[in-house]
Amino acid sequence: MSFFLAYKLRKASDTLDIENNRDTLRKDFEDFKSFSVSEELKDYYDLEAYIQSEKFKSNRKTIESKCYKKSDLFKDEKDFKRFQRSKKFKTYFRLKGSNELSTFELTKVSDEISRFKELDSIVHSANFNKKEQLEELKEFKLMKSSQHIKDFFKFEKSKSYKIYNELEDSKELEEYLKLEEKISSEEFREEKADLLDKKRFEKTDDYKKLQEYLALKESDRYKKYFELKNKNPFGELNKWELSFSEEFDSKQLDEEKWINKYFWGEELLNKGYSLNSDLHTFTEGKNIDHAASSILLQARKEKHQGLLWKPTMGFVPTEFDYTSAIINTGKSFRQKYGRFEAKIKLTNPNQVMHSFWMVADKNSPHIDVLKTSGDGKLLIGNYWGSENQIHSKHFKIKGIDLSKGYFIYTLDWNKNELVWKINDVVVKTQTEGVPQDPMYLNFSMGITKEQANVNASLEIDWVRCYKIKE
Repeated sequence: MSFFLAYKLRKASDTLDIENNRDTLRKDFEDFKSFSVSEELKDYYDLEAYIQSEKFKSNRKTIESKCYKKSDLFKDEKDFKRFQRSKKFKTYFRLKGSNELSTFELTKVSDEISRFKELDSIVHSANFNKKEQLEELKEFKLMKSSQHIKDFFKFEKSKSYKIYNELEDSKELEEYLKLEEKISSEEFREEKADLLDKKRFEKTDDYKKLQEYLALKESDRYKKYFELKNKNPFGELNKWELSFSEEFDSKQLDEEKWINKYFWGEELLNKGYSLNSDLHTFTEGKNIDHAASSILLQARKEKHQGLLWKPTMGFVPTEFDYTSAIINTGKSFRQKYGRFEAKIKLTNPNQVMHSFWMVADKNSPHIDVLKTSGDGKLLIGNYWGSENQIHSKHFKIKGIDLSKGYFIYTLDWNKNELVWKINDVVVKTQTEGVPQDPMYLNFSMGITKEQANVNASLEIDWVRCYKIKE
């Protein structure tokens, strides 16, 4: 066994961390699956599709490319200011409403002007007779010399008044007044302010949608979701389907799942028995104890009656010096291929042979997922072949300090290979003697050498088996 593998096993010795990481990954997987089909994520993708659409890009470009100087508003305001700057419009509005114009307009319709125009017509008529109409002539001359009359006609003939008359009721003035009304309107001011606002896009619904999208994208929930989606750490979880589970939460053995003797003892004798090489007897439950959420198989030095299988004599009543325990799923669960694992704690592995093993109806094939030798070493391996020619390969595993408590022992089994893992670290891959029959689970402790004292246990926190999803 390589130094590097031993190093990896030492680093992976904290089983609680391994379980916490598994639980976190499992929770992440459940959350990921749930979130993947949620309306919330659908709305996010709809929002993303809109943000990335040509419509959104076009809308944004249109809004951000607007320029006041290129707008009709700018042209209207420019035309209006041109009117305001022109001399004739300045003249027009200087006269419009002035006292000078008011006086002129009043004088224009006065009796005085009417009389003057009447006298002017008489004096300049072809029939005018100075002698006979001397009084009219004197009156005319008197009025003509009046400063008031002079001012009136001077104003009437002025350039300013001419301009005023030209603009009054003209198309130009009409255009000016329309522009003035438009430019002074609230609508014009708002539109102009919008065109001059370099941040006008930020006031749109599209901007709000963009900010909502960016906020979601940068949120911890979405960042985690997309990180998990990209990394896809759920390959193993998605690959397997739970086929058997025992958490040992009750205070008694679930007899629907487990029997406490060898399978063939249950089937043929309805009693337990020991093999010819065993120094112990399985007490059918007396050496099984229960903690809060685990089961404890115990081995002790104590005398107890049992049956011993001797190939030449059959089942022989025998007094044993040691007692132990076994549980298996021979009647309830068998599976061909899959993942099989258990969280196990061993005590005093130098006293007994702790075993987590799998077997079919015959002695071979047989897989040791976990086995301790008499010197306390950890072994893994398998047996195969016929009854007359059994082959086996077993490997010692270094780097595991069994006194540290629980470890997770895993076997991955497919058509072509067996892969052993401890705390998720691959410790061995075997391609020889791969079983092709459904097998069941066994947990036991065996005593194969005489000892002055035996007090060992195999504690199981949980057992879980999986099959590949179809």
